[in-house]
Amino acid sequence: MKHTLRLLVFLGSITSGLHAAERQPTVTFYVSGVECGSCVYVVQQSISETKGVADATVVQVIDTYANVVFDPKRVSEHQVAQAVREALPIHGKPYLATLKLHVPDYAKHAAKVDSLFARWKDWVELETVDKAKGELLIHFHELKNDPKKTGPQGWSLAQFATAMKSPAPNGLGLDFTVEAEGP
Repeated sequence: MKHTLRLLVFLGSITSGLHAAERQPTVTFYVSGVECGSCVYVVQQSISETKGVADATVVQVIDTYANVVFDPKRVSEHQVAQAVREALPIHGKPYLATLKLHVPDYAKHAAKVDSLFARWKDWVELETVDKAKGELLIHFHELKNDPKKTGPQGWSLAQFATAMKSPAPNGLGLDFTVEAEGP
């Protein structure tokens, strides 16, 4: 009976997790500055307390990452990155979140992609890891939230996707993927 109950609870959590995943994206943020289990805890707690975040799992392996499920109508990737930055720094230096992108045609269109990020220079900084492979990092600047504004603030993948994937003249007509970890 105990095992049956555990199985039902487990299956129920999978089912509810699948339904949540259908409605809300999961984004992998890579987190620097994490040195121990306590760091993992404070980063996960800070992300989880952010309005609009449904679930956050921080994992410390070779690279520390946080898989975050959130409602993009309520919170932006920038706000999640800010929650990482605001986590109590146990070892004295702040935790910083980045996103890893892959833009297959980046080498051909680097100037256009770079000029796109120049528009967002107050919010994010683009770092080219490997130009030929189109491997890029997005570093988030500190976000000054407007307490009067509700909903997403700062930079978001949605605005990036619109600018990248929309055909010219409004967009670049380029594809990209965001690197993800875990299941």
